Amino acid sequence: MTNAYYRRIDANTFEPTLHTQGAWQEHEQHMAVASALMAAMIEQHEPRDDLQIARITWEIFGMIPLAPSHVEVTTIRPGRTIELLEATLTIESRVIIRARAWRLAMSDTSAYAGSELPTINGPEAGAVEDATLTWPGGYIASLITRELPGGRPGRRQVWLKTHPTLIEGEEVGALAELVTRCDTANGIAVRIDPKKLMYPNVELSLHLVRAPRRGWVGLDTAVTFGPTGLGLTSSTIHDEDGPVGRVEQALTVREFPA
Repeated sequence: MTNAYYRRIDANTFEPTLHTQGAWQEHEQHMAVASALMAAMIEQHEPRDDLQIARITWEIFGMIPLAPSHVEVTTIRPGRTIELLEATLTIESRVIIRARAWRLAMSDTSAYAGSELPTINGPEAGAVEDATLTWPGGYIASLITRELPGGRPGRRQVWLKTHPTLIEGEEVGALAELVTRCDTANGIAVRIDPKKLMYPNVELSLHLVRAPRRGWVGLDTAVTFGPTGLGLTSSTIHDEDGPVGRVEQALTVREFPA
């Protein structure tokens, strides 16, 4: 089996491998890699050295079938210093995910830089964990996981790497590599055993304060369930240089059908 999540079929279509397999259903793709594929295509769309990605929000319209995936990207708000891009992922003639990404002007603001995002210890301080003990699926099996001490149900700090590359035979940008692990946040700080309760996210939002570097990705994650079926997974996302930004996921919390 290939050591990649996707094989390119043509300029915009990709064949998912078993490494993309989701955690809720065996015949679905995991949102982490589907969103990363879209991020890679966003990075490749009409690239400009003077603009940078500030935010991407992915809206998930339904289960992501384990089938050839077609990605299109367009510029819906062109501009000299601000642009808005839109990407769609279509499977079997149905739009499954729609994403919008803001690209903003680059400038030197290092003299004013400061952050209130909390830092965490590096991956060398973490203990190796086997995520497949909690979650099934080919994507989860592709992860290298190190958990920092002090975690509890609903609150954990974890560092992640992936074995496979995103697209077979291709190098993607550091942002797309980071995104391969963003959606994982909803599964690392389990509040309730996923065999007892469902809590999939219906969207994924990534806000960045700087460009990420390649390598380990750290998630400092808190999970909240409300009393009426709503939930929120909130994470500060890190590379080995420190905080990169925030990841938010809106959840639908529900019992399994009888």
